[in-house]
Amino acid sequence: MSNKPHYRLLSRLTSTLILVFSFTVVGLNSAAADEIAVWNFNDSNLTVDHGSGTLVSNIIAANIQFAAGTTNNARQGDVAGQALSLQGGTSTANNGRNITINVSTVGLANIVFSFATQGTSTGFNSNQFQYSLDGTTFTDFGSPYVPAAAFGAIPIIFTLSSITGLNNNPNAAFRIVFNGATSSTGTNRIDNIVIEGSSTTIPEPASAVLLVSGVSALVGLKRKRRKVANSATSASNGIS
Repeated sequence: MSNKPHYRLLSRLTSTLILVFSFTVVGLNSAAADEIAVWNFNDSNLTVDHGSGTLVSNIIAANIQFAAGTTNNARQGDVAGQALSLQGGTSTANNGRNITINVSTVGLANIVFSFATQGTSTGFNSNQFQYSLDGTTFTDFGSPYVPAAAFGAIPIIFTLSSITGLNNNPNAAFRIVFNGATSSTGTNRIDNIVIEGSSTTIPEPASAVLLVSGVSALVGLKRKRRKVANSATSASNGIS
């Protein structure tokens, strides 16, 4: 009896297992979110706390302050600590000013920008989120947002997966333009800024190679056993 049908079945099984394994690994790899940069402001400065990036502001220096923060949107076990607190300034001079963040998204796609925020009744209450593909020219994304009166459980999230130009971009930048303050001491706090994306890197094929080798060895062993068995049968029948 021919063993070819069995061999063909094993070959198909091998190919199927390899495909399933490969798609599973790639799927898990692309679904995982990687933190690009995180600011928790617990050190009362504008330096990035996790990852890599820069944050600058043209708000008057005296009106860039720090106050009690939150764990809303915190990462890596960060405590509430401090939050960035921005004031309207004398004659509300800071209306129209901003904070700007520059990062590299090389190797990443589906960028998401999120943060916790709260504001007083006389603080900035019409804030526009923007993005840039070259770090220079900024484009509005969505409508202006209004900070809640207190930090809530749900952060503000801007999902930028539709902006494919931000993918794998060494010059990606983001900006929040503040408006609507009606007093010099009106404030808007921002905490736990997080920029993240999903990896676009193709995983190393080492695991797939091991799988192929293992299954191929199994197929080879089965073929060898069948060949030995067939030889023994032929010998017993007097067939040379």
